[in-house]
Amino acid sequence: MNGMKIDFVTNTITITKAFREAANEYGSEEYIALTLVQQEHPNMKVVLRQSRACHRTNENKGLTYKYMRKFIAAMDEENLVNFEKTILHFEQYYEESATVYVMVKDWFLENYPNHRELIFAARPQIAA
Repeated sequence: MNGMKIDFVTNTITITKAFREAANEYGSEEYIALTLVQQEHPNMKVVLRQSRACHRTNENKGLTYKYMRKFIAAMDEENLVNFEKTILHFEQYYEESATVYVMVKDWFLENYPNHRELIFAARPQIAA
């Protein structure tokens, strides 16, 4: 049955959240199925399946206007005026600030795709 998995190695009955909700209703298919499995295997423990967490990290986390300004001011000061003009340009065409941010972020990443590596490369070196 969908939503329920019997694991004889770990001696568990794993159920999904949706299955649990359906099994809470007396007489439902899920209730009957779970009851039958528990009767056949009384020593098995019923556990709720853990949700699959997203393991992708956001590479651009912390990429704020403040960060972009500081980066450009430190690494490419001549381009700071272009950055401000880019913000103003997109603000003219888009109402929502989230859309403006996405467009400015895309501009920044297009111009500085390796911004994190550049910061690391420019770090002060210890004298030998």
